[in-house]
Amino acid sequence: MRRGDEVIYFATEEFATRIGETGAVYRPYQNGFLPELGAVSRRMDELAWIFMRTTGEILDQELDAYKALRPDYVMTDSVAPWGHWVSQLLNVPVVTSVTTFAFNRRVLRYAVKQGVRPRGGSAFIMSKLRHVAKALSLQRRLRRRYGVPGAGIMGAISNRSGLSLVYTSREFQPCAETFGDAYAFVGPLLESRADGSDFPWDRIVHPRIVYVSLGTLFNADASFYRRCMDGLATLDAQVVLSVGRRVALDSLGAAPANMMLRAHVPQLEVLERASAFITHGGMNSVSESLFYGVPTVVIPQMSEQEIVAGRTQELGAGIVLSKPDVTADTLRSSVDRVLADGEFRQRARAIGDSFRAAGGVERAADLVMKTGRRQGARP
Repeated sequence: MRRGDEVIYFATEEFATRIGETGAVYRPYQNGFLPELGAVSRRMDELAWIFMRTTGEILDQELDAYKALRPDYVMTDSVAPWGHWVSQLLNVPVVTSVTTFAFNRRVLRYAVKQGVRPRGGSAFIMSKLRHVAKALSLQRRLRRRYGVPGAGIMGAISNRSGLSLVYTSREFQPCAETFGDAYAFVGPLLESRADGSDFPWDRIVHPRIVYVSLGTLFNADASFYRRCMDGLATLDAQVVLSVGRRVALDSLGAAPANMMLRAHVPQLEVLERASAFITHGGMNSVSESLFYGVPTVVIPQMSEQEIVAGRTQELGAGIVLSKPDVTADTLRSSVDRVLADGEFRQRARAIGDSFRAAGGVERAADLVMKTGRRQGARP
């Protein structure tokens, strides 16, 4: 927008205020499923079908509105296939936003080599295959209806374009050498998501802070928080534990003297001061930690997070604990190790340096404008 473009942003209602604050024009989706995307983490076997079904519904409901806007180019998430279909139907350039690692068959083999497996066993795999078949069948019907080329199985769950913005560095991306110039690794685009004005910074009195958070989708496990409290109660550090709003703080009992329990924590501000981070391994959380040179103890909750966790450990910036192995003792020993061995922090800082060197939001905007204008999006 600072460069003169008008931005019209289709999203769900929860983002309306933040979009409006930037000066962009917010437009609501008519699709009823999108506000429930938080439930997708429990339906990973259905992912291909969910996204392709949503694509069909959005084209039915929204395509006339998109045509009326006459956009010069489209930006869309890599797992929002409808954005790519719209760009083809409107014959305008498309820029793909990749909020995880970039993905191709080499990365898939990398993940399998790391030991990443679908959770749920054979029943999960069979269900996934059924839903992929349904997605491909719908994709073929949509291709015939709208007269656009298909993208096969990968196009049902992920998409690529002439420019894909990937919010990490080539140094952190697995198999980075297999991605050509169409993939721009611009580093994480950090933005504070919480007002830290009510956070009790005056209670942070120890030089070492250990921060604990399982993010927003996987933060309902009260037993995990109790194991943290038991294992870290005598740690020579101050522990900040972000519980979220699905577990009542008073249900966890009295916090140890060295521990602060909060429903809401200004994550970036805490990470700036932290010495270690216990995390679920979400791409955003790990990227934010490494940006500030903070080593991690990663406890992945789903397959995507296992890839992020494995890459972090592979580069020496953290330790991975599988969920079944998480006890008070293993948490304590892992944190002790990360705090005691300065090599972890050194490796984390090196990755953080690569993030800052990747160019950030300014480079991303440069590339978007260049791509749109080169393809005739603007005079």
